Amino acid sequence: MLNCQKDLFSLDSNITYLNCAYKAPLLKKGEKELLKAIENERNPFKLKANNYFEITEKIRNKFSNIIGSHSNEIAILPSTSYGFGNVFNNIKINGSHAITIENEFPSGYFAIKNWCAKNSIYLRTIKRANLSAKEWNKKIIDSINVKTNIVLLSSIHWMNGTKIMLKEIGDKCKKVGAYFIVDGTQSVGASQMDVKKLNIDALICAGYKWLFGPYSMALGYFSKKFHNGTPIEESWMNRTNALDFSNLTNYDPNYKPMAGRYNVGETTNFLLSPIMLNGLKQINKWGVNNIEKYCKKLANIIISELRPLNIKFEEKEFFNSHLFSLGLPKNINAVEFKRKLDENHIFLSLRGNSIRVSINVFNDENDIERLISVVKSSL
Repeated sequence: MLNCQKDLFSLDSNITYLNCAYKAPLLKKGEKELLKAIENERNPFKLKANNYFEITEKIRNKFSNIIGSHSNEIAILPSTSYGFGNVFNNIKINGSHAITIENEFPSGYFAIKNWCAKNSIYLRTIKRANLSAKEWNKKIIDSINVKTNIVLLSSIHWMNGTKIMLKEIGDKCKKVGAYFIVDGTQSVGASQMDVKKLNIDALICAGYKWLFGPYSMALGYFSKKFHNGTPIEESWMNRTNALDFSNLTNYDPNYKPMAGRYNVGETTNFLLSPIMLNGLKQINKWGVNNIEKYCKKLANIIISELRPLNIKFEEKEFFNSHLFSLGLPKNINAVEFKRKLDENHIFLSLRGNSIRVSINVFNDENDIERLISVVKSSL
């Protein structure tokens, strides 16, 4: 079992941070890598052509290990919206409707909404209303048919952590020939993901949450459906002759193979890439399975203490230990409760009507007990 990794971070010891779904704290080693990168900027004459590409290949490799893909299927992006821009720039019309879910994160929602409007495709939003997680997932799966062009959704619901049945949805999409596009931001790095087994066609992840990367970096997986596509920008770095600096004006029309064509311009990002690489290395070292087990241990303490007090949790089959919501009794105002948490230096998020708790390896049992204490005092 993985032990608490708090000593690898510079978190303020006087606070309880249960908000990795908002933004991950920077690893101490990530800080050092950034300072080293800044120092390297003092002497640009030391830069060689290969320095522009080495770190990006390492990032692609480390991320591919986490999601079960090949490094050539990974693109380095500045944001999830940029990733979705590349995805929807290369989707063929092959159906009469597309599917997303209620309260999908805006980056994905606007991407599919605008694509549908542009191509006169009906966008169907699958609402949960009062359905159980199991019933809601079944409704999503049953909505997919031979007329479905695209299914876009998050790997778990970003507001409350409800698990989405990715395997069953991916299988159905493959069966009917629909594109399966997933925003993995709130689970990749904290729970196991295998894009091949799940039949995911494109997976887009922000880097600054569960991947311990910097803001303004994201990563994307693009399946073979996209390997001959057209990127949304024409970067010189994404051409097959990019390493030959003296020959760049012998304009090579050929993109780098597979997902490399979708890399953002100025891919190297000399200051931020070292932080991203360090985060991915650390996740690979810990092992996603071990991170998952550690979060489950802490989440189980919360459940065992608070469920008897009428705090509601998602049903077990659809509960995510790293990100979940506290279902407060109706007599407790969520906004006032959040204010009380802030006053006690306990930081988490209010999303809709959900008190969202997000745990990672920098949390320990003391953090959990502090949260439980405030909840009990509010009942």
